[in-house]
Amino acid sequence: MLGFLIVLLCIVTYFYYKQNGYCLHPSKGSYRDALEIVRGRYARGEISSEEFNERIKALE
Repeated sequence: MLGFLIVLLCIVTYFYYKQNGYCLHPSKGSYRDALEIVRGRYARGEISSEEFNERIKALE
């Protein structure tokens, strides 16, 4: 009985996180978002070209 409850709890937890978009690995969307943020900061002059290049390399 206890084993059944543990399995049921694991299944419910799995579907809860899956439904709410929780993911252990970042999606391609988060990479694109980070890239857009860096590009925007560079375009506004908030970061130098050296810092821009460093951040782009770090995202790759």
